[in-house]
Amino acid sequence: MFKKNSLTAYFIICSFFTAETFAQKDARLYGNSPYSALGIGDVLPGNSIANDAMGGTGLTFGNGIYINNINPAMLAKNRYVAFNTGLRGQYKTITDGTNSQTDFGMNLSHLVFAFPIKTKWTTSIGLQPATSVEHEARFEQVITGTTNSVQHIYKGSGGLSKATIGNGVLLGKSLFIGADIGYYFGTIKKDTTSRLLLNNGEDFYLRYSDRVSVNGFQMKTGFVWQQKLNDKWNLNFGGTYELQSKLKGEKIRTFSTLYDSGNGPSVIKKPDTLGISNGTITIPSRLAVGISLESPYKWVFSAEYSKQDWTKYRNFYGKAESNLVASDKLAIGFEYLPKATSTKYLNQVFYRLGYQQIKTPYFVNGTNIKDNSFSFGISTPLAYRSVSYIDLALSVGSRGVTGNGLVKENYFKISLGFSLVDTRWFIKPKID
Repeated sequence: MFKKNSLTAYFIICSFFTAETFAQKDARLYGNSPYSALGIGDVLPGNSIANDAMGGTGLTFGNGIYINNINPAMLAKNRYVAFNTGLRGQYKTITDGTNSQTDFGMNLSHLVFAFPIKTKWTTSIGLQPATSVEHEARFEQVITGTTNSVQHIYKGSGGLSKATIGNGVLLGKSLFIGADIGYYFGTIKKDTTSRLLLNNGEDFYLRYSDRVSVNGFQMKTGFVWQQKLNDKWNLNFGGTYELQSKLKGEKIRTFSTLYDSGNGPSVIKKPDTLGISNGTITIPSRLAVGISLESPYKWVFSAEYSKQDWTKYRNFYGKAESNLVASDKLAIGFEYLPKATSTKYLNQVFYRLGYQQIKTPYFVNGTNIKDNSFSFGISTPLAYRSVSYIDLALSVGSRGVTGNGLVKENYFKISLGFSLVDTRWFIKPKID
């Protein structure tokens, strides 16, 4: 059981742990996904673990326990110092209808710290992975006139991260407004390798590597209007708008020769730099709107819709990509807390359910790839009558279809996080 005087130390311990996890550049996010080869890769959810259990919803409500990463306007609900962090993992089966493979990946989901500036004004700082690129494909081809063959390997890795500073303010009694400024940074690496199989245990590799490093700013604004229906129920309406972002960077292309005598490939000589160029990646704007019916610290019913037109995406060379189209998401969520004023532990547990239907931006072989999933989860107090919680969310879903050269991903996601609140910070001590 956590004592009040140990919570501040717990903040610090979690900060070191999550910062170390985030710094592991080779840590896997969601495992191998062929679709992450398109655009800037899979765009990762920016919400908290509690939102994961509700289908990713959270635009129009908040309770001050977890930090709302979806809509900066809801930061004003956090009246005390709060710290949120978590891990997301995914176990998946990838199949083309004939062949299949399983994969698993896990990494940091977010690291966010919020603190009140004034009674109706709260600020947050955060760090989180924003996109994930992880894919690998191989096929072999016999060299004409010989008994040898060559294996072609296409591999991508990396992604973008984002640091944010957000502010949320309550105007009057019903209107919440907010904005956050984010800074994207990261590297995406793509290798094309030809492996000459000599049938004598010795192999040669010829590898072209493209390494794109970019950075740039992003801005998102948000609002929520809270209409009181009666003493127990509120009707909330709100939304966010994320402006178009232009990320500037550098691309380096190299060529290397490797040799493998059975102990793994090693570079024969220093890689040759074939070219260095500068460019810009354009990430399209995004609009999200939502509505929720809320009985504070009891019930929440939410529905949300978002849209992002990826036909306006421009790659490093300033060109559109034919495999990217407009995407949208429809999500619904449900939250229930038995009795906030109860002294019984189980009555202080949050129970959540959710569903989301996503039309992804990926358009492959005439098919728009879709993603559907169901989710559920709980948040349990760290201690008796504690306002700090352990968050757990599970989701089951699938993305894509088989046939026509496509693959389907059946996945099981698990999210584990901590929502920590310290009510003693920024309170002036009184001397009798």
